[in-house]
Amino acid sequence: MKVPPHYLFGHFPVLKNTKNDNFSSLQNPHALKKDTVSFSSTAKYLKKYTTLPDEIKEVLSPKDAVDMFKDIELVAQGKQERKKVGSGNFSSVHEIPWLKDYYLIVLRDPSQKSQIIYSNISLSDAIWSDEDNDCIQIIKKTA
Repeated sequence: MKVPPHYLFGHFPVLKNTKNDNFSSLQNPHALKKDTVSFSSTAKYLKKYTTLPDEIKEVLSPKDAVDMFKDIELVAQGKQERKKVGSGNFSSVHEIPWLKDYYLIVLRDPSQKSQIIYSNISLSDAIWSDEDNDCIQIIKKTA
């Protein structure tokens, strides 16, 4: 049997435990149920705002961007109606009230490489795409 060195005697790490804290916290109905951190949806939309092109950030405030992104998601889900300015076989184009000369395109099949859109407005390629949902894109009106 090995004998521990004499300088270790009297130094035992003991955790302080008063009245069995772990057991009492389990029986407390008001104890913390989850220890995860969750962020509000506003933070999610502000993160999307930072991904917008600079030309849109110049005319759109972060507060308006949060409202715009909430509205865009509702339009993409079909829960809210916006004025439709164009459509295609796999897409529809809607106005964005917060931005002049920019339009929302909602794709039903994002795997399609090109989209044919029938519209009275001359539109260009997509300038922004949502990272969370590839079906949501913003396109610009051509001059």
